[in-house]
Amino acid sequence: MVFFALFLMMLGNGIIIPVFPYYVKSMGASAFQLGLLLTVYALCQFIFAPIWGRYSDKVGRKPLLMLGITGYAVSFILYGLAHAIWLLFVARIAGGILSAAVMPTAMAYIGDVTTEEKRGSGMGLMGASMGLGMVMGPALGGILSGISFTFPFFFAAGLAIVNVITIFIFLKESLTPEERMQQQVEVTDDSGISSILGELRTPLVQFFIMLFLASVAHSMNEATYALFMQNKIGMGAKEAGWAFMVAGIVMVILQGVLVGKMINRLGEKKTIVIGLSAMAVGLALLLYSFNIITAIIFLAVFCCGMGLIRPATSSAVSKGAANQGRSLGAMQGFDSLGRVVGPAFGGFLLDLNWSYAYIGAVIVALLAVICFKAYDRHHSRAAGC
Repeated sequence: MVFFALFLMMLGNGIIIPVFPYYVKSMGASAFQLGLLLTVYALCQFIFAPIWGRYSDKVGRKPLLMLGITGYAVSFILYGLAHAIWLLFVARIAGGILSAAVMPTAMAYIGDVTTEEKRGSGMGLMGASMGLGMVMGPALGGILSGISFTFPFFFAAGLAIVNVITIFIFLKESLTPEERMQQQVEVTDDSGISSILGELRTPLVQFFIMLFLASVAHSMNEATYALFMQNKIGMGAKEAGWAFMVAGIVMVILQGVLVGKMINRLGEKKTIVIGLSAMAVGLALLLYSFNIITAIIFLAVFCCGMGLIRPATSSAVSKGAANQGRSLGAMQGFDSLGRVVGPAFGGFLLDLNWSYAYIGAVIVALLAVICFKAYDRHHSRAAGC
C-alpha cells in the first residue's frame, strides 16, 4: 500500500515538473529566481525532514504520511491560485515544511516491514513506484498544460487528496504501540539541525556527505534542464514532459528489477560508485545534446545514476541506523540541503553562461565520487595502524 501511495505522490509531482519552469517564467522570473523557488522548498525540507522522521518514531508512520501528502495538496492549490512570484514562494515554503514528512517516514515504514536481506529490494521497489509515477506524470502534465498552465496544479492537488483518503482507509501502521513507546524513551528531543549534526558523528557520515553532493548535482540539472534545452534545441513543456517520462521508465526498470540484485551482489558502496559515475557521464553528455532524441537519451543516462544512488544509500543507512526514522530523516535532510544549494547555484551559473551550470554539475558529481572513495581509503589505513 505504501508503494501505491508513493506512486500517486510522484504522479502528482511529475505532472507539474515540465510545467513549473514555464509557469514561473510566464510571471517574468529569471533562471536564478526559479532556482531560489526550488532552494527555499529544499531548505524547509532540510530543516523539517529530520524532525518529522524522528517524530514518526514516536507517533507512528501513518499519521506522518498523511500529513506530508496533505502538504503537497495545499502547495499545489496555492501554485494554481498564485498570480505573483511572491505567492509562489509562500506555496513553496508551506509545501516544503509539510511534505518533508513523506520521504523519511516512507523509508522508515519500508525498513519496519522488511528484513535486512530484503532491505535493498524494498528500497528499490520504493524507487520503482516513484519512478512509475514519473513515467506517467510528466507526459500527462505536458498534455494538461495545453488546457492552461494552472490546470495541472489543481489536477495534482486532487490526486494528493485522493492519496490521503486512501492511506487513511487502507494503510496499516507498521509500528506497534509498544514500539512507539520504546522510541519515546530512546529518542531525544533535539532540533532537526542538531539531529543532522549529531549524525555526522556516526559511521553513516560517508553516505550523508556523498548524498549531499549528489543532490547538489542532481538539483542543478533539475532546475536548469528545461530552460537549458529550450535555449539549446527549442524544447517546450510538452517535449520536456516526454523527456521526463522516458527518464521515469528507465528508473522503473532499473529500480524495480536491477538495483536490488546489484545491492545484494555488489553491496551498497559499489552500487553507489557506479551510480555516481553514470550521473557524471550523463551530465557531461547533456552539454552535447543537439536534438530532442539526444536530450532524452542523455537525461536517461543521468537518471540511471540517480536510480542507483538513492535506494543504495537508503538501504545502507537503514541497515546501520539505531533509530530508522531519525537516521533516515537526517539522510533526507542532507539530500534536501543539496537541493538548497543546487538550484540557486545552477540558476546563477545558467544566467552567466548556458553551459556553466552543467560544467559545474559534472565537477560536483566527480567530487562526490572522490570524497566517497577517500573516506574508505582513510578508514582502511586507520584500521591497519
